[in-house]
Amino acid sequence: MNGIDKIIEDIKTESEATASEIVSQASKKADTIKAAAKIDADAAVAKIRSENERKEADARTRAESAAELHSRQSILAKKQELITETFDEVRKAINELPDDRYFAIIGKMAVNEAQNGEGRICFNKNDLARLPEGFVESINAKLGEGRKLTTVAEPADISDGFVLIYEGIEQNCTFDAELSARKDEFQDRIREILF
Repeated sequence: MNGIDKIIEDIKTESEATASEIVSQASKKADTIKAAAKIDADAAVAKIRSENERKEADARTRAESAAELHSRQSILAKKQELITETFDEVRKAINELPDDRYFAIIGKMAVNEAQNGEGRICFNKNDLARLPEGFVESINAKLGEGRKLTTVAEPADISDGFVLIYEGIEQNCTFDAELSARKDEFQDRIREILF
């Protein structure tokens, strides 16, 4: 082997060693990059999972809150429906009372609502026709000094109860008006009974 062949052989060996070293370093670098990419990918996957779990928990909480609200609204609507039905039943029961009991209630209401001075009491057509004999006189006897009622012969456009008129001012004393005026009080009592 002559001098040139030896130089070429040395260059070839050195080149192969350098190439082998470069490949080894590149492989280590590639492994490092792959490891870092795997860590980054795992972190990204964990972040996405965490975000999805949070979104799922938020959606579940919102759905539960909406369901609870809907349930409360349904219960409240049903309670209100039962209260309304109870009011309707009370009105119906009052209007179906025998005349003596019906007019006993009307008499007590008239005594309680009558004002000082002379007033007029108006009934609907049906009540005016079945008004007991001496009814207004019995009310006047309970009113005492300074208060008096007279019956108006013309029927009032009301469903039940009566209307008092003092100096042109009407006072609605129908059962609807009485129930409406004391609605909150009655609703509380009905709630206690029903619920």
